[in-house]
Amino acid sequence: MGDAIKIVTYIINGFIILISLFLIFLYIKSKEFHQYQCYNIIILSIIIFLDNVLRLIPMDIFILRHIQAFLLSFFDKLILTIITSQAFIMYLGVCHTKFFYKKEKRIFFSTLIIGIIISIALTTLFIIVAYKEKGDGGITNYDNSSIYFYAIGTDCKTLSDTIFNGIFLFFNVSFSIILIIFITRKRNDAALGIIEDLDYGHHNLKIVLMFIINSYMFVESYLIIYDIMPADFIDLTYLISCLLVDLYYTINKIIIKETMKIFCRKLYDKKYPVYKRRNTADINLEEDDDEDD
Repeated sequence: MGDAIKIVTYIINGFIILISLFLIFLYIKSKEFHQYQCYNIIILSIIIFLDNVLRLIPMDIFILRHIQAFLLSFFDKLILTIITSQAFIMYLGVCHTKFFYKKEKRIFFSTLIIGIIISIALTTLFIIVAYKEKGDGGITNYDNSSIYFYAIGTDCKTLSDTIFNGIFLFFNVSFSIILIIFITRKRNDAALGIIEDLDYGHHNLKIVLMFIINSYMFVESYLIIYDIMPADFIDLTYLISCLLVDLYYTINKIIIKETMKIFCRKLYDKKYPVYKRRNTADINLEEDDDEDD
């Protein structure tokens, strides 16, 4: 990897870490986020934070290299399962609001546990198969210039990743298309005066961005799986996608309000003299919780 690319990679990595640390602090500090609808986003921020910290730590001890390789492979898969779960939760929260609020605790734990089980199973499979086929403990440091270790690529890994990505990409695309159709219909009804306009144009844009960013994560994964992407750009491209996910799923009106409440209380009281807390199916849809009604 060229020195310039390395420098840019480390800068982006550090920037992601700072963002994630701030968001974790904000989630702990503000009770506004202590609800099941926000927990996926909290977990996603923590995973992105840990994933990026691990990539900056060189491991010289054999067992630590294996732990690092396992965790990085695990986190990569878990990020993809969580953004898919978030698309599913957004779909339920917007299109089936009453059902979602009735079952939100069960939905949260079910999607999280399924994602963790799938991620652990695939990561364990990758390392075991790589160890049997190629030795070296089943791990490698990618292009022999990266400081971190990862599971060695094998035919089994390629096939499993392809199936995994295909299934979860399909769910992402399906939920996004359904949401876009649903919000577009609501937007048209609002334009005709049939229902109140709850800023459907804004939410439609957010859903389109979710579709683009989530799809980009899966496409990027395919490029890495099939060695289409140059090795020098793998880390940089991956970090950019993590940054996009982090910004999209965590930067929104509620976070801006809570940041203002903690650090600029006078400005917050002036701008929001009356602040009514609202439960949300998704942090990006803070105004859509009762649209089915």
